[in-house]
Amino acid sequence: MDSWEWQETYLVNISNLDVHHRKLVTLFNSLYNDVYQCQKLSQKQPLIEKALTELIDYCIYHFEAEEKLMLQYQYPGYAPHKEEHERFKLQVTQMMQEHKDGNLTLSFPILHFIKKWFNGHILTTDKQYGPYLNEKM
Repeated sequence: MDSWEWQETYLVNISNLDVHHRKLVTLFNSLYNDVYQCQKLSQKQPLIEKALTELIDYCIYHFEAEEKLMLQYQYPGYAPHKEEHERFKLQVTQMMQEHKDGNLTLSFPILHFIKKWFNGHILTTDKQYGPYLNEKM
């Protein structure tokens, strides 16, 4: 798995949300580098947990910002979009709990899941609200 490269195709043309998406890519790459560069598992896990928590916290902040705009402008796809956010939060929360229970090591499988989810979410689901919100704002 490679780090995550920002692409112009991620733009939804809503400036603050585009800034959020760029920051998510940056936070992901910081987490990726922590996993990739750290050799000792005993040092790696606390470092990854901290970086992953920061990434998840920012995801939630971003989701709330998106959902607020969708509600404000009565985006018709709000409910299924919010459901996607909720499923993501649930899956990541479960992974974090498995890690805390000692059943999961935070490393590339989690990174792969996050990268794949966000890549698909931005390029499909987020791209759908872009034209609608741009027309209304």
